[in-house]
Amino acid sequence: MLWSYAIKYECDRCQRHYELLQPLNTCPDCGGLLEIEYDMPAMKRDLSPSLFAGRERSLWRWHEFYPISEPGCVVTLGEGGTPLIKSVHAAKELGLSELYFKNDTLMPTGSFKDRGFSLAVSFAKQLGLTRGLTYSSGNAGSSFAAYASRAGIDATVLVEYLANPLKKALIAFYGAHTATLYFKSMDEITLMLEKAVKELGLYQFVNFINPVRHEAMKSYAYEIAEELGWCAPDVMVHPVGTGGGIWGAWKGYRELYELGWIKAKPRMVAVQPEATAPIPKAFQEGKPRADRHGDPTKTIAQSIAADSQIQGGERVLKAVYDSGGFAAAVSDEEIIEAMRLLGKDGICAEPASAAGLAAVRQAVREGTIRKDDRVVCVITGSGLKQAYLIQERIPESNLQVEASFEDLQRLLTSLWG
Repeated sequence: MLWSYAIKYECDRCQRHYELLQPLNTCPDCGGLLEIEYDMPAMKRDLSPSLFAGRERSLWRWHEFYPISEPGCVVTLGEGGTPLIKSVHAAKELGLSELYFKNDTLMPTGSFKDRGFSLAVSFAKQLGLTRGLTYSSGNAGSSFAAYASRAGIDATVLVEYLANPLKKALIAFYGAHTATLYFKSMDEITLMLEKAVKELGLYQFVNFINPVRHEAMKSYAYEIAEELGWCAPDVMVHPVGTGGGIWGAWKGYRELYELGWIKAKPRMVAVQPEATAPIPKAFQEGKPRADRHGDPTKTIAQSIAADSQIQGGERVLKAVYDSGGFAAAVSDEEIIEAMRLLGKDGICAEPASAAGLAAVRQAVREGTIRKDDRVVCVITGSGLKQAYLIQERIPESNLQVEASFEDLQRLLTSLWG
């Protein structure tokens, strides 16, 4: 049995193949996005769900499904294996019988990005790379900085000017070189990064331009399906910035289905803020590619605020269409209400993460999600990453009490009767 069953890169666009030993970003021939292929017949022969039952709950529990062939190159901070929490309060309010939250706020740097960077940095280490660059709205930069620092890789992060000061500070805290990136559209960033690959040979860790990061997001499918008794949910909801999370999860479910470990695949739901929602707009128009749309400065959901997608968001839209899912745009007001609702269930989520629950509420109201559907929302990042927003929106209590029994008794009587 192999430690990894990965066999090659394949280009989405021209279908050309490349060896995995090469430090590639996009296709050297046509510039298309690269996907990692696996020896599925061998996996079918060698692997079974029971093989994983006794392993430690972490991202690396599923190492056969990743392109790391040298275990000594694994760079880990304890990512993955986060709890799948069944909702009590949100489910009741929405009238859903089975609503679950995949709580990635508990990851080492506070966001789901740790899955991708653990794998991508491990792969870079296996390739012998000593430096790399990524673009970030905040969370990815922190994660890359932490894992690169641990691996001894010299990290540079271009962090967008819209990122809040705490996120910028965390990137530097973990040891990366940081530069504030100014731009008018995400298109400018994509063009700059793709040109840097071609002309500078610069290895990058940006989702999709890097062909490895989203492979780690397949772990959502493995972890969720296992916890549900090797069944996929009916609906899986994921906030979308570049879209590595939803694409990776969909790939994971497809693998499990091909292996025969699950009998059905979920409908995948991509969520973006109303102010800048190129994916929902393309979906509504039935297009395979998303055009530039919206204004990223007009939403509180910083982590998923992008007016255009890398290579038109073709992968994200393909996941939505192929799964029979949908794309939703939600307002800031709906996001704030979803944050409050998540708080009742004990989860402190940043606005981008709460967007998923806002979309579920919307879809239940419209009938797109049925009351008896089993629904999983990925909660991608901690609300503490935008703590100022919670401070602004949740007023401080005006109740006061002196340190005396009589005052305490009066307070509790007023509260509890």
